[in-house]
Amino acid sequence: MRFGLKVYIYTLFHILLHFYYILHMIKFDLEAIFDDIDESVALLPHRDTRRIEVQKILNGRMKRIVTWHISVFKAVEAVSSIYGPPLAYQVMFTSIAICLIAIQITQKLENGILDIRFTMLGVAACLQMWIPCYLGTLLRNKAFGVGEACWNSGWHQTPLGRMIRQDIIIVLLRAQQPVTIKFPGLQSIQLETFSSVIFNLYGYYYYYCLDG
Repeated sequence: MRFGLKVYIYTLFHILLHFYYILHMIKFDLEAIFDDIDESVALLPHRDTRRIEVQKILNGRMKRIVTWHISVFKAVEAVSSIYGPPLAYQVMFTSIAICLIAIQITQKLENGILDIRFTMLGVAACLQMWIPCYLGTLLRNKAFGVGEACWNSGWHQTPLGRMIRQDIIIVLLRAQQPVTIKFPGLQSIQLETFSSVIFNLYGYYYYYCLDG
């Protein structure tokens, strides 16, 4: 069971990081989309061979960006369908476990004993819930950053932007949709979810201390 949990967290960690770096590469491509292209070409007639050649170059660059961007959305949807149930199980039962661990540590402290094992177990339980939430937040913020990079590419300040304006607008609109791992009945996997769970746990723990 412990080995399976380690593999699960390790796999999810690398999958989310993979998506994160794909989005990072998209930002780099957007920043350099007009590099090494003469702006004056955009003012040439549509049938001019130089303009046609530049149009092919820009279309190729945008095609790669759009392909990567769509692949991230599809992949995150697949991850949500695969890892959604385990994440729901993890959040639900880890929250109960952390609460019970905190109670156990408190009872030991009342007797003047610091239970190292339960303390380490509590820290590990918090970490294994915090890691996917943290990565989910990184992924969400990086996905929104694609929209910012798209706007900051300067497409509205150069004549070349007219040649791929439709593609740019589509990417901008698509980038407004959050990239998050979610499952029916469960909040999106992000730091806000982790904070909410910890806050609720503290409430249960506080009421236990009052009753005690």
